[in-house]
Amino acid sequence: TPIQAEFQYGIKYPAKVIYVYDGDTIKVKLDNKILVIRMLGIDTPEKYPNKNKPYEYDAITNLTYLAKWGIKAKNFTYKTLYGKKVYIEFDEIAGLKGYYGRYLAYIYIDGKDFNALLVEKGLARVYKEGKFKKENYYLQLERIARENKVGLWRIAE
Repeated sequence: TPIQAEFQYGIKYPAKVIYVYDGDTIKVKLDNKILVIRMLGIDTPEKYPNKNKPYEYDAITNLTYLAKWGIKAKNFTYKTLYGKKVYIEFDEIAGLKGYYGRYLAYIYIDGKDFNALLVEKGLARVYKEGKFKKENYYLQLERIARENKVGLWRIAE
């Protein structure tokens, strides 16, 4: 008999955001479980200059500039999600967990894809190091943000 998976793909599970680590990592309470979730498909800059890498956000090499945007991303995530009910959805292409053992998920609030919102607002880049269902959609949002010099892309090119 196959072991019942912890979660199923394609189902939106209700959860409450109880902690915000940074722009793309949160802690949620789902039923009686506490999960650390890395937002799937996106990457916000780190909050400290020495934690960022030059060229990780294409031509941007100013690590202090990236750290400022990392703080803005965290503040936006905190303001939008902390203490709120969200829905989390896992992606069968990406799998349940990432390299650091954190759950990988899309976050929805008020029916909106929050991961996509971070990309649209220029607070995140698309995480090209992994595969996931919404990759093409997110890349399209990133291209529009870059072309319009939204958020962190103001400095680029």
